[in-house]
Amino acid sequence: MKMKRFLAIVFSSLLLLGLCNGCVQQNPAETTQPPPWTEAATTGEGISQGDTPPQSYPIPKENRSPMSVMFGGVASTISDGYFSASQALKFYDAKTGKTVFLCSQPGCTHTDSTCEAWIGQVNNLVEYEGVVYASVKDGEVCAVVRKDIATGELTTLASWEGQENIYYECSVGLCAYGQMVIYVRVTEFVEDGVNYSQIDSEEQWLYNLTTGEKRKLDWEKNTDSVTILAMNQTYAVAQYYRNLEEKDPESGLFTKDYELRLYRLADDSYTVISSEEENGYTPTVDPAVSYGDIVVLQEKDTLCLYDLEKQEKRELLTAENIINYWIMDNKVFYIREEEFPELPGYAVSIYYADIETGQPVRLENGGNREVMDFAITWEGDSFFVGTWKGGNYIIPKADFYLDNYEAARPGGF
Repeated sequence: MKMKRFLAIVFSSLLLLGLCNGCVQQNPAETTQPPPWTEAATTGEGISQGDTPPQSYPIPKENRSPMSVMFGGVASTISDGYFSASQALKFYDAKTGKTVFLCSQPGCTHTDSTCEAWIGQVNNLVEYEGVVYASVKDGEVCAVVRKDIATGELTTLASWEGQENIYYECSVGLCAYGQMVIYVRVTEFVEDGVNYSQIDSEEQWLYNLTTGEKRKLDWEKNTDSVTILAMNQTYAVAQYYRNLEEKDPESGLFTKDYELRLYRLADDSYTVISSEEENGYTPTVDPAVSYGDIVVLQEKDTLCLYDLEKQEKRELLTAENIINYWIMDNKVFYIREEEFPELPGYAVSIYYADIETGQPVRLENGGNREVMDFAITWEGDSFFVGTWKGGNYIIPKADFYLDNYEAARPGGF
C-alpha cells in the first residue's frame, strides 16, 4: 500500500469512526422506492447543496448489517426507529422520540431473565424481517440467539462452549434472503512444558434461518481474510485481501493485495469483480459499503456500483483525491482531499451522489473544511446517527443535508 493511501485511510478513519447514540423526534420517512438505474458517469466536482434537501428513502430490508452494543442501536425495518440492548431489548421510536423496554410486565426492573425483553449479555445484534438476532456470552458459552419481538420468545440457534484450553467468541453478521453469517473467534492455548502460546483463528459460518442448517465457509487460507459485504441466496460479494511478504518502504508496513470477489455459495467458487493490481481497486475504511443488493467500490479515481442481483458493475462518477467513501440513503457519499486558498495545506470536502443520476452535490459541512463536522455512521428510515461536537447524536436526514445540525439531539440507548 502506498504511503499516500495509507495516510488517507488513517485520516479518514479518524473522521468517521465513533460511538453513536441519541434521540430526536422526526416525521416518518417517505416510502417511495428508488427508481431503476440509469446510466451515469460524471465528474465529481459537485454542485452546492442549496436550500432543498434531496429525497430520502427507507432503509433496505435485505443485507442487514449488525451493530455492536458499543456503537448503540440497530435500525428497524418494521417501524421508524432502532433496537438496542446490553441485556434487555429496547426500542427507540423516531415518531415519538421515546425509548422503551419491550416488556409489558408491571414493575419489571429489566435486569434478569424474568423480563420479557431479556436477551442476555449481548455482544452485537441485528434486526431482520421483524426478528432480532444477537450474539450473547454466558460464562464459557457463546451463542447466537433469536428474539421474537412480538412474543418475547428467546431461542438459541447455535452455541460454542469453551474447554480447558480453548476459548470462543461469536458474533452475528450480515442477514439476507433467509441466511445469516456468523463469525466465531477461536483462541487456543498450547503448553510446551515451559510456556503457553496463543493461537487465534476466525471462522465464518453460513446459517439458514429457515432450516437451521449451518456450514463453515472455508474461504480464508493462512494470511488471507474474506469479509462478506452483500449476499443473496446464490451469491456473495466479499472483499478479500492477503498480506504480502514485502513491506512498503515508506510506511514500513506489510503490503496487502485486495480483491472484490463474487462467490458462488453452492460450491465456494468465485470470480474477481475488481482487483487492486488489475483495476486499481481501493477499499474504504467505512463499514457502510452495501445498500440492499448494491455494493460501492473505488477503482483508481472512479466510484463504481456493483449490482448483486444483475451481477453488473457500472461507473457512477470520477473525482480526484478520494480518501473515503460509503453508501447510505440511496446515495454514495465520499470525502475528497482538496486545497483551499484560505486554509493552509490540504482540507476536505464532503459530497454525495444519487446512485441513479450520479450527480455529485457538495455539502456545506458546517463551514468546516478540516474534518467531517457531523460524521454520519449509520441510518434509520428518517434519520442519521453520527458524531458531532465530540458526542453522539441522531439527526433527521433533511436537517443533515441542509447543515441544520442544531436539530440533532443527544441521548442514550
